[in-house]
Amino acid sequence: MYMQRLFALFKPPVICLMAMLLLLSAGVPAYAAEGEVPANDESPSGIRLSSLETVIDSYMTPARMETTGAVSVAIVKNGNIILNKAYGLADVENNTAADTDTVFEWGSVTKLLVWTSVMQLVEQGKLELQTDIREYLPEGFLKKLKYDEPITLLNLMNHNAGWQEQYTGLYFLQEKDVPDLAEALRIFEPRQAYKPGRVVAYSNYGAALAGYIVELQSGQSFYTYVNEHIFSVLGMEHTSIHPLQQDNLAAGIARDRIQGYSSERELIRQNQLPISIYPAGAALGTTADAAKFMAAIVPPADSTSPLFQSNATLEEMLTPSLMYEGTDMARIAHGFLVNEHAVRTLEHGGNTTAFTSNFVFDPVSEFGMIVMTNQKNEGQFTTGLVDIVFGTYRPETYSGKLPDTTEVAGTYLPARRAVHGFGKMYAYFNTADIVAVNNRTYNWNEQPSSQFAPDAYSKVYWSANEYFVRNDQGEVEKLSIQSSDYFRLTGLALYSVRITLIALVLGITYTLFALINGLLHFSRRTFKRMAGSLPGLEKYHLIINASSLLLVLNIVILAYRNIGLTSYATVRVHLIINILYCLLTAGYIVMLLLKLRRSDSRRVRKVLYVLSGLSAVLFSALIIGWDLYF
Repeated sequence: MYMQRLFALFKPPVICLMAMLLLLSAGVPAYAAEGEVPANDESPSGIRLSSLETVIDSYMTPARMETTGAVSVAIVKNGNIILNKAYGLADVENNTAADTDTVFEWGSVTKLLVWTSVMQLVEQGKLELQTDIREYLPEGFLKKLKYDEPITLLNLMNHNAGWQEQYTGLYFLQEKDVPDLAEALRIFEPRQAYKPGRVVAYSNYGAALAGYIVELQSGQSFYTYVNEHIFSVLGMEHTSIHPLQQDNLAAGIARDRIQGYSSERELIRQNQLPISIYPAGAALGTTADAAKFMAAIVPPADSTSPLFQSNATLEEMLTPSLMYEGTDMARIAHGFLVNEHAVRTLEHGGNTTAFTSNFVFDPVSEFGMIVMTNQKNEGQFTTGLVDIVFGTYRPETYSGKLPDTTEVAGTYLPARRAVHGFGKMYAYFNTADIVAVNNRTYNWNEQPSSQFAPDAYSKVYWSANEYFVRNDQGEVEKLSIQSSDYFRLTGLALYSVRITLIALVLGITYTLFALINGLLHFSRRTFKRMAGSLPGLEKYHLIINASSLLLVLNIVILAYRNIGLTSYATVRVHLIINILYCLLTAGYIVMLLLKLRRSDSRRVRKVLYVLSGLSAVLFSALIIGWDLYF
């Protein structure tokens, strides 16, 4: 009786407290154990579906939105769109709010349309994943292959066909200059730097080439194929994949109503640039349409995806096709990148000149999320918000041995880079520096180096030392993330950038001194009214030093134009100037060898002539060493 009275006394507060705890638990992510399937009414991080919108709304704090343009979020569960909401401003300058009709650029998420198209044709027997792609392409189409090994569609999906990164020709400033896909691929073709299947290096070209193969085997242009076999099938009426939106002019008009911004929300004035190899990243549309595509990728267990004749094809597409080297850990599933959150997910991020997107789903729980923003390299929503909903991976759940952080700390060079040509310098200025934090985590300092790259990771959690590849001496020589391998820099290569910068500073400093000295020498001769022109070596001494300064300016302009995503035709003149400078240097050295001994100039002047020659040779060595001539 006493206990009954005591319970009656405290019953109201207890009920209130329990209700408060239940409400709080809906907004605080709980993490599923590894391999555990989330409850049917929860997100992978444990947020109840009924509270998901509230949690997402609460993430859109005033502080975050002050530095943000527009954010669009869609959630898919069991083949249904359960949330579609937009936040912020599509046009900050005109105070135009984003809504569910706002069109966003997909960026590299477009590649998922390529892989889906490929699998549709595989299902129809028109393509085989293990066949050499040269059997599908016109004879002699690929002109820059280095190796004879076959390249398969699976290599394209796994980004290990071996192509280096290409920095020019991706975008066109004028719509009239945009070629068809076949011609764009010929113009954009990069060199093959690695043997097929050996190195993972994310490739825009490989994805676009797969789109062209779809075009050839289907007998339709790629954008026509996608519109007929994906967009129309799913009712995606507000999405376009044509680089000029000729397949959906209404989507192009809607795109004109949204602006693009930097990560600091500064307007990028020219934020609509047609991409030449458009299957790699030209899709744009509403987030609701993108969610329809995701819903078809994760249909309810008792239904068939409308994109395939059989779910067996869909299951094959979502099955891992590439493991981390020497392990059984999934890395890529036929073009979909495998990632670890509270659950294992398939995903793909995208960046364009002014937009960032992320497409993440868990096939097991049939739960997916899309986040799109009109900001370049945006992360607090496309990565941070995804982590809230999907949870973050906890390495302590891994039962294997974690690596020793002191073994892997160092500087790594991405395999996704220009290995040959003037663009190869960019990778060395954009290395991944890994610093040990504790025995489980590493700080990874890297920024995306080019467009349509998967989102860079500010902190990477490694689950086992199998992510790292060791040489015969047991030393770590390579590490891998889903989309690229990274080679550890050692020896002189590790200090190549510092050596280059020191050489540049020394060369520029001496060149300025020599020019000033030469001009003063010329002024003194003029003041003293000395008869005759400058001695031959003095004249060439001034010419070579003036040329050296112009060379430095030329290289700066070359770098700036390349960052601005220009065409190769635009930068070719700068490469020619570099070649002419090397020839001028050779001529100056020959002149010194022929005339220095016979010159009646003072010893100090002769020393300056020699030093100018050495400085010019130093600049020429940098041109040749960094491939600044092609």
